[in-house]
Amino acid sequence: MRTLLTPLLLLGAAFLQAQAPGGMLTAEQAVAIALENNHAVRIAKLDARSAEVANTAGNAGMLPTLSANGSYAMDNSATKQTFFSGEVREADNADSKVLNGALALNWTVFDGFTMFAAKERLEAMEAMGKVELRQQLETTAYNVLTGYYMAVQVKQALAAQRDLIQTSVERLQIAETGARIGTISGVALVQARLDLSADSAAILDLEQQLALSYNRLNTLLGRPSATPVEVAGDIPPAAALDLAVIRQEAITGNAALQRQRQAEQISNLRVNELRGALFPRLDVYGNYAYSNSTSSVGFLQSNTALGPNYGVRISAPIFQGQRNSKAVQVAKIASEQARIGTDQAQLELEQQVLDAWTAYDLANRRVAMGQRDLEGMRSLVDVALESYRLGMLTAVELRDVQQSLLDAENRVLLAQFEAKSAELLLRLLAGKLL
Repeated sequence: MRTLLTPLLLLGAAFLQAQAPGGMLTAEQAVAIALENNHAVRIAKLDARSAEVANTAGNAGMLPTLSANGSYAMDNSATKQTFFSGEVREADNADSKVLNGALALNWTVFDGFTMFAAKERLEAMEAMGKVELRQQLETTAYNVLTGYYMAVQVKQALAAQRDLIQTSVERLQIAETGARIGTISGVALVQARLDLSADSAAILDLEQQLALSYNRLNTLLGRPSATPVEVAGDIPPAAALDLAVIRQEAITGNAALQRQRQAEQISNLRVNELRGALFPRLDVYGNYAYSNSTSSVGFLQSNTALGPNYGVRISAPIFQGQRNSKAVQVAKIASEQARIGTDQAQLELEQQVLDAWTAYDLANRRVAMGQRDLEGMRSLVDVALESYRLGMLTAVELRDVQQSLLDAENRVLLAQFEAKSAELLLRLLAGKLL
């Protein structure tokens, strides 16, 4: 558990530091909050704790059992006893009472090595619980980070749309001035108003998307959806990664693949556990008992016994309808299925790594390409607006320039988000996200 708690402590320390200026929630703080409050994480922690608690020698059957037993019985029957001597004893409502009590100790010292296989299985299940917890922590961190950067992307798109509307406002003012002095037609004025209205509607749509992004992010953080949120203003560039390193780290560190390997190991141990039922069983037992019986009719009026008894008990299965042998065969089939599942999981992991790397590489290329063109497009809008003011550019041409700039900015924003998401996915697949 220490290896899992280390990243939690580090992230928790980051969260406890002073908040960023303006109360902005950083990506690191968002992850720290989620790893503490996310409901799926809390459930995974309890599952891991349950597997840890269950891993004991007693649950594996290695320890002796001690129990206290007691009984008290009464009989009030009509009794008639005839002896060989001819004597007859007869009584109505003859009382008979028996009181028993004992401390019973039993210790299985050999069961075909079943107990040892069971202990190994419990240890493997505890290890699997830790791996499942790490998998849930990493998955939650990935979902939080992608949700966070999605909100950042929408926030940036909203800022770009608001910049665009400023140009539309200036265009409308130019059109209104031109319409008053007769240099611009009424159709151009109406079109300017319609385009401004369309830009305003686009802002409302983006504001709705941003609100929904904040709601989803708050849910991932395990807090009410209405909690105020303010994210960063830009997406950090995707970190430089090496495909060969990622592939190697994924084979050794991927949580899903490790979990499948643990499942295969548990299946193998289950075979050994069931095979133990085919061997003889040896138990050592000891009792310390008290017994007292009284009777109105019979040879003895009362009988009392107190003291220990002990011994060794051995049992060997001879024929049990082939239940044990068939159970072993079924367990072997399950073990083979688990092995095939491990091979399949490794193949799928290799595919996921290559797919994520392709997305990562292409997105970074699109970012570089888009950023080279973006500065020129921004300058072009200023030139186009001044040309429109001077009557050297039509309204349609100005609108095309505006839309081209907005499309270029959105392409860059989308490429940045895709590059960062692909980087996070590669780190998740490699088991290096936390």
